[in-house]
This record gives sequence, C-alpha cells and structure tokens, in this order.
Amino acid sequence: MGVEGFQKVTVVGSGLMGHGIGQVFAQGGYTVVLNDLDDERLQRAVDGIRRNLNLFVEGALLTPADAANTLARISTEADLARAVHDADLVVEATFEDLESKRAVLGRIGSLCPERTLLASNTSGLSVNAMAPATGRPDRFVVAHFWNPPHLIPLVEVVRGEQTAESTITRVVDVLRSIGKAPVVVQKDVLGFVGNRLQYALFREALGLVQNGVCTAEDIDTVVKMSFGRRLTTAGPLETADINGTDLFYSISQYLFPDLDNSSQPHAFFKELIAQGRTGVKVGRGFREWPGDRAERIRQARDRELIRWLKVDRESSAE
Repeated sequence: MGVEGFQKVTVVGSGLMGHGIGQVFAQGGYTVVLNDLDDERLQRAVDGIRRNLNLFVEGALLTPADAANTLARISTEADLARAVHDADLVVEATFEDLESKRAVLGRIGSLCPERTLLASNTSGLSVNAMAPATGRPDRFVVAHFWNPPHLIPLVEVVRGEQTAESTITRVVDVLRSIGKAPVVVQKDVLGFVGNRLQYALFREALGLVQNGVCTAEDIDTVVKMSFGRRLTTAGPLETADINGTDLFYSISQYLFPDLDNSSQPHAFFKELIAQGRTGVKVGRGFREWPGDRAERIRQARDRELIRWLKVDRESSAE
C-alpha cells in the first residue's frame, strides 16, 4: 500500500543501483520514470529489471502477473526536464563523485516542482556537501540503498543540517511502504553506519593477512562460517546483550588495544593494486577468479538473499 498523495518516483541514473531502485518502487505500486543520458542505457536498465523480476518469479516472490504489472509501471525518459516535471520524489543515482552529483542535483532542483522531495543514493558522501546545490536543503536527504537494491532491505536515510523533520518522516514512510527497512542516520558522517562497520571489518581483515596470521581465503571462511551466519538474526549489540555485556567489556579491555588501527591503506593492499590485481574484472584480486566462479558466487548470494526476503515476508505476516 502506497503513501497517500505520493504517486510518482523518478530515478536519475539507470545503472546497477538506479534500475534496481526503480524496480522496488514499481513493485511497491508507484509510477516510476527512469532517466539517463540516452535510450540505449535506458533499454539496458529495463532489460536488467526484467531479469530481476524473472528471478523473483522463479523464487516464488512474485507471480508472473505481479512481474508484468511492475514492468507496466516503469517508463523511460532521456530528457531530464520531462522525467522530473511532476515527480513526488526524485532519487539521484549517478556516478559516485561529489562534484558530479552536485551538478546533477542542481539541475534536478531547478526543474522539478517545489513540493518534490530529493534524495541522493550515495555510499558515503556528505549530505551537507550536496544539500545546498539542490536549492531545497529542507527537502533533501541521502537515501543509501544497499547493493543489490532489489534484494537488500536496508536503506540508510541520512539527515542533513537543514533537512525538515517532515521530509524525514515522508521518506521513511514511503520506504516502508515498498517493504524497505529504513534507518535514520542522525548525523552527517562519511560512510554512514553500514559502510563504517563494513570497513572496520575490512581494515582488520587486511591487517591479519598482511601480518601473516591467515590467508585471504581463511578470512572469508571465518566470516562466512561463524559470526557472519549469526549476524543475520542477531546484530553485534544484540549479541553482546545475549552473551553478557560484562563479558564483552572484559574481552574489549585486552583486545581493543591489539586491533588494527591503520589510518591509511595497508602496504600489501597498495602493492596488490600496483600489480593490477583489481578483482573479478581482471580475474584476480585477493583471490584468483577462474572461469565462472564469480558468477556462481553471485547466483548463490542472490538465492540466499531471496530466501531471506521470503523469511521477512513470513515474519511480517505473523
């Protein structure tokens, strides 16, 4: 069920994040317009949405009729002025560069109605650095959808210094209406909440590998086969409460001083990049990626995320 008075969402930028964001709003019953630089990009976006919806049908999350109705709610428009002229919400999902986003948000703010709410889907850029460019800082937030946006429930809604409380309430209500789990980030911090936690783990992982404690493969096995599984049902602070905050305090006294506190990327990480080991796209990074191994992992990930969406649906129905 949608939010009263809220009908149309425009997504500016139709790449991996943009078309996934458009899909979830369309699944939630809203009229969606995808905007990008040209029709070729927009056609790729629609094709991507169609593949995603087929995955949902195969996973019994949608019926074929639901998928068809979702696609019917989505249109494309390469002209920005026409795409945003009557939008209730515009989500900017363009390249992750502050000045580029400021320029795009400035154009959007000058073209859409005064009532329109604006959101930037950024992984960690400052909401306060972007807000002035919109011309409506009181009606602007960051809405950080997690990748893949059609499968991950969390959206971090980041409040700017001038964001009106009514804007926060409205955006949170709309996100909840499409089945998302919004969390309001009350202060403008780089990386927001999720990426700060994720990169704290990443930094410690780099330190352990660099110091010869274990291999990159060992790191991934430890996370996937231990607390990674537990974290799907009990977060880190819930876990501390369950096991005893006094126990966690005791361990923290000797472990915190020994944890990695590097303020710059590790030397071996820099060397990895210098060697051209940039990941799946070149076939090697921290680990080797022969054949279709990466695609098999992506497919397994998506199947597991769909399973969790089913669990969420069943829990909400109880």
